[in-house]
Amino acid sequence: MRLQDFGSLSLASPHRVLIVGCAYGGISALVNLRDLALGKARESVYTGPDFKGLKSKNGLEITVIDERDGYFHSVGAPLAHVTPKHTKLMWKRFSQLNELRHPNLHFKHGSVKKVDPETKIAEWVDKSGKTQFQSYDYVIMATGLRRHWPAVPKQGSYEDYLRDGHALIDRITGGDPTPKDRKVIIIGAGAVGIEFAGEIKNYYPSISVTLIHSRSEVLSSEPLPAEIKAQVKTLLKEEGVDVILENRASVEDLPNGKYEVTLANGTKLVADLVLDATKKGYPTTNSLPPQCLDDAREIMVNSQLAFKADIPNAESHFGVGDAIAWSGIKRAGGAMVMGQVAAQNIYASILNSEDAAHAITKSELSEWPAVIGIAVGKQCLTYDPKSGMKFGADVMKGYFQDDLGWAANLKYLDLTDVEEPREPSKGLEQVKIGDVGVEPVSSPA
Repeated sequence: MRLQDFGSLSLASPHRVLIVGCAYGGISALVNLRDLALGKARESVYTGPDFKGLKSKNGLEITVIDERDGYFHSVGAPLAHVTPKHTKLMWKRFSQLNELRHPNLHFKHGSVKKVDPETKIAEWVDKSGKTQFQSYDYVIMATGLRRHWPAVPKQGSYEDYLRDGHALIDRITGGDPTPKDRKVIIIGAGAVGIEFAGEIKNYYPSISVTLIHSRSEVLSSEPLPAEIKAQVKTLLKEEGVDVILENRASVEDLPNGKYEVTLANGTKLVADLVLDATKKGYPTTNSLPPQCLDDAREIMVNSQLAFKADIPNAESHFGVGDAIAWSGIKRAGGAMVMGQVAAQNIYASILNSEDAAHAITKSELSEWPAVIGIAVGKQCLTYDPKSGMKFGADVMKGYFQDDLGWAANLKYLDLTDVEEPREPSKGLEQVKIGDVGVEPVSSPA
């Protein structure tokens, strides 16, 4: 896609949009703003405004500040950190994506330290440690949760990610592509622990995998029906994972490089590797004024995803994804829907500010129920209140394919790597990202 019309020929200053964080919510906002600026609104998950192909008179200038130098498929982390063939694929550097190359689109590698809503200036630190300042007219905070490795990469560069990923795979396999007589213990049966356990057992059947959880059921912190949790436990056992519940575990390093895990009931287990999946993520929102946040330090937003707090220029500040206070389970599909809604509302504000006669109505986002799609080795379980529970290998094939939904995600976003041949576009009608328990649900996120 050529973006020659992305910027306006007007001599007036373009509208400056800052996107802080470019994972699922941020990149969805980015591609939707890009398309709106081109006069090509994407199909809306919710009923969105009809922009009628209107373009901004002054154009848009979009700046992205992200701690990573690329778009990482965190849904695919269990594959990226378990199987070598997937490690390279799950991170797409921004500089290597065809559709993100344009003089009015800027990527900056660093960390935002302070956002001042009154002056509309963000203070950030680049990778050399130098403090920088970025002015904006609109900002989208898409910073997500600060998650722990190996649920996400340790580092912010592609090269470091590759090194760390391959190092973990070597620890899982002992450096042997066909490992034998190795034992891996995973502590914590939330979604991360479950998916890592399933992928390790699926790709390395000879490795003994044990999943330990302190509660009486897996996914214990998720607001899901008991039968969903029970079925996930059954799938784990069917995949060959040993599941131990209602036992806390302590870990001790042994002199021979192995680990001794002691359960609350006194049982002792020895493993070649122990992965801790008990640590919860927390909102990356320290850069915002405290009055923008609730007690859990999540951003308070209204149904248009603008900040609810009584701060200057609240209507120019938007939050999307895991960093905001919203209903349901925090998931990639929901973040991408939010990114689209925020992009639509910013673009509506831009057009209305240029000509009040447009009077474009903004999008309103409804709250949604708790839904889930979780991979368990060769199988997958999905649930939402409308269609109920589905599970099995066929569900895995249709929902996640063989890459935990990465190819479908890139197709939906219409992003192609410069190193890969671009196939003729077949449209987006078969790839819809919703999966949040609302009517348009049809594919994984």
